[in-house]
Amino acid sequence: MKSLVYKSVTIAMVVAFAALCQSCGHSTVELVSPVVPETDIGNQQKVVILPFADYTTSGTPYDYWWRNVMIMEALQDELKRYGYHPVMEEDVIAYLLERGIIREKEINLGEGPEIQTLREEIAAEWSDTIKAEIARALYHNLSLQKSEEKYWDEQRLIALDHSTVKEIGARFGAKYIIRGRIIEIDTGRDDSFNPVQTGLLPFFFKVGSRTVFGIAESDTYEMIDKMAIGGLIGALAGPSDFPIEGDEEIEGHPRFGGAIVESNAWSGFNAAIWGAAGAGAAYLAHKGGRVDKAVVHLRIVVQDAETGEIVWANRAEVKTTPKSVYGEHDARVLMARAIEDAAATLMQSFVLSQLEGKYVTYDRYGTISVLPKSAVKKN
Repeated sequence: MKSLVYKSVTIAMVVAFAALCQSCGHSTVELVSPVVPETDIGNQQKVVILPFADYTTSGTPYDYWWRNVMIMEALQDELKRYGYHPVMEEDVIAYLLERGIIREKEINLGEGPEIQTLREEIAAEWSDTIKAEIARALYHNLSLQKSEEKYWDEQRLIALDHSTVKEIGARFGAKYIIRGRIIEIDTGRDDSFNPVQTGLLPFFFKVGSRTVFGIAESDTYEMIDKMAIGGLIGALAGPSDFPIEGDEEIEGHPRFGGAIVESNAWSGFNAAIWGAAGAGAAYLAHKGGRVDKAVVHLRIVVQDAETGEIVWANRAEVKTTPKSVYGEHDARVLMARAIEDAAATLMQSFVLSQLEGKYVTYDRYGTISVLPKSAVKKN
């Protein structure tokens, strides 16, 4: 018997050691795969993508730069997918700077009252958290003030006449020039009623609150509405004899028909306990159920590099949310996905507008098939 136990322990130790050995090393996940051209619609024609005009008012200089980079990368991938050849973005930026079409942003905050106030408050005895909030608020106000003062001065740098477009096209030997504007790009919370996205408890109280009270004036009032519903349900549905059980007592003399009955003195207290539990559950449900979203609204214009004329223009607005509570909720991941989807939709629309006498189909995997219309059988 001891020998059998010894063998079993030995086998278990060997298996555990083998599992530990297998867990050594690393795992690799390919987040972005190299783009493979699916068709030669573009015939390897060169396309120049100019930096997008950003009409949004929120964010830091890094955010503006990050958004433009993500849009450029998404458009280049889509162009490559359709057989076009995008020009190197760094070469385009260098040429635009050299020609004075765009210029580097000079950050000169000066010694205005905002900076003086910022220095005074940071020097004061505040906590690091409060100092960070003060700096963020003052920077935001200063950015808005400067953007209002310089708005129209900067807009003239966005406009390009036909001769400038043709110069850019000739410089890079391009067929098309792509320009565009960022109309809206934002992250926030989605008002979702999908229980798969919010979770069951937040969905239950949200539906109940909206059904009974409608849309609240503020987030605090909506929380109060949910707690009221939770308290009412808890008080009505909770058992009257739990968690505090009633006392048993005898009514009347046993010889004269008396009986043992249960006192109901604690039923009201139990109802209050269950009502408080329901209100607490509603409070927790209100704090949960977060569904993040990213919204991207882009306008793209494509011009002929030889004539400067507009050959296509369109816009797309995309909202991205996690599929479920287990999905990715990071704001930047959702934003990147929304940008990729908007770029894919717009480039597909552009490519289809340039095809004449051809039939384009997409299978369920998104693979492109291009055939002459004469080769397509009529039903």
